[in-house]
Amino acid sequence: MKWFPKRSASCGPFFILLALGSSLSGQDASPILEESFDSEEAISGESWRPFSGGKPNISIENGQLAGRRSPAGGLVALSRDFAKPQDRIEIEFSFAYRPAEDGKGRTLHLWTHEPGGKDASQFNFCIQNGNRLMQFDGRTRTWEILTDKIQPTTDPEKPVRHRLRAVVDSDAGGIDFWISEPGQTDLPDEPTGTLAAYRTNLPIGGVSFVSGTRLAEGATYWIDDLVIRGGRDAISAPSNPPALPEPFELWTGPKIPSDPDQIPFAEGIEHRVIHRPGESDYKFLHGAAILEHDGIFYANWANSPVHENGPHETLRGRRSTDGGKTWGPLEIVGPGFDGADRHSHGVLFVHEDQVWTICARFGIGKSGKRFPGLKGEAFVLNPQSNQWESRGIVMENCWPYDEPVRMGNGNYITGGQDKDGLPVIAISHGTDFTKWDSILIPYHPKLAPSFAETTVWAEDNRVLATIRGGGGIAWVSTSDDFGKTWSIAQPSNLPMPRAKAYVGKLSTGQLYLVHNFRNRDTLAISVGQPGEMTLNRILRLKHGRSAAPHFKGNAKSPQWSYPYAYEHDGNLFVVYSIGKEECGLTVVPVSSLSVE
Repeated sequence: MKWFPKRSASCGPFFILLALGSSLSGQDASPILEESFDSEEAISGESWRPFSGGKPNISIENGQLAGRRSPAGGLVALSRDFAKPQDRIEIEFSFAYRPAEDGKGRTLHLWTHEPGGKDASQFNFCIQNGNRLMQFDGRTRTWEILTDKIQPTTDPEKPVRHRLRAVVDSDAGGIDFWISEPGQTDLPDEPTGTLAAYRTNLPIGGVSFVSGTRLAEGATYWIDDLVIRGGRDAISAPSNPPALPEPFELWTGPKIPSDPDQIPFAEGIEHRVIHRPGESDYKFLHGAAILEHDGIFYANWANSPVHENGPHETLRGRRSTDGGKTWGPLEIVGPGFDGADRHSHGVLFVHEDQVWTICARFGIGKSGKRFPGLKGEAFVLNPQSNQWESRGIVMENCWPYDEPVRMGNGNYITGGQDKDGLPVIAISHGTDFTKWDSILIPYHPKLAPSFAETTVWAEDNRVLATIRGGGGIAWVSTSDDFGKTWSIAQPSNLPMPRAKAYVGKLSTGQLYLVHNFRNRDTLAISVGQPGEMTLNRILRLKHGRSAAPHFKGNAKSPQWSYPYAYEHDGNLFVVYSIGKEECGLTVVPVSSLSVE
């Protein structure tokens, strides 16, 4: 296997000095480390050492440093200490990489460290999920993307080479990065971007190349032509990172414990199971909704033969005539298709004394990162035939998640996500529920939207949208003009993992949010004071790992997730997925949700 050719000794240093010019001040900074990795001797000396236990799976291959996963866990890396600590460095190197076969996980990871340190310091950099160059932001403790435009190597005989430069300061909050175009080594004149440092106020003592179990199985990275220069006199200071958005005050109660065991359970709750698949049934279930009308409870959900969002996915459900204690036979609402199109879960509501559901339909049509051709199809229960009948496509580019809420202007609104997994809402044309307009919600880049399910509540002209996003918190956007325009989605102060939530208002006038807490092992409900649009009390509904799924399928795991809620006769009925296989129901007395 032959990788990119080595530069000749006569032209290499000259080329590197030219490449470094844009970030140096008027003086040249002498290299404190310069390594071309020509042979195994390059890393066999005493100057290279394991960072913290274990044996790194790092070697020299065809004149490059090659790193792969090693069986040891923890902070396993090959480190090079500087002769003396530095207050500012410029690090530059070339790299190529090959991710794991499925393109997931981490391929490359390297960091700087303080002298004698046991953790990374300011520079904490990696390649994740195939094509994302990322830096760990110490302020939010999240991975932030520098670019997703790098290219992996698929053919070892035709490697895709990149060159990267970073300027790191011991005290500065930002790191400037330059990255070449794929297959090139020329760096841009201006930084590609500035990201926040992992930690600050630490002397820079060395650099480490990671191995260990943090790297994906089968992934490999190659490093070449490493040059590190030091000194504040010769290297221009990095820029400040973009400021973090101000948190939205969604939570106004006391400090929430980090340990869910310290959060009390709601009193008087009852747990039931609406549907559990058998050997001959469809074995994937997700996105349940629930409703009561004229003494009958209706619940429905997405059902696939095996996998989430798989071909032949349908919308199915059951009915109950005894207050949700027992449930009748399985019925088909959205039948699905034989080809690439499919029906999936949606919302349940009563309109003009008829039971409606609007469900997602996707698979054929306009391309999308998540759900090509996404649209909403309405089904209405015919009271004469007692059968579900399609009313056709009623909304475009929105997967609805809420029972529609009436706004002060007479239009109704529901939250959702669009074909690319971005936050979106849909607004009706008054009481004509066959026509809805979809409007995207703008978002701060740190939302890092990925299945940004959105749930909304309206009070007259004001609408509150709670969005699934990154950083371990709920994201929020608001509208003051009946959902026509929106504030840029910003992080709130309410802890919430990446998982769909459901917002509503109780008959007591209390706003509530059913959501996961920390992870999908805990399902909680947060409530507020009557008449307020904030939350100040949190209670557990389910806690601990659910039973493992009985059947195999993509995206399945133990969890209580994707809640939907409906109030009836003094109780809040909350439905959710159990392991993405069963439909669970928890009945919560509204009286247990009061706030003192």
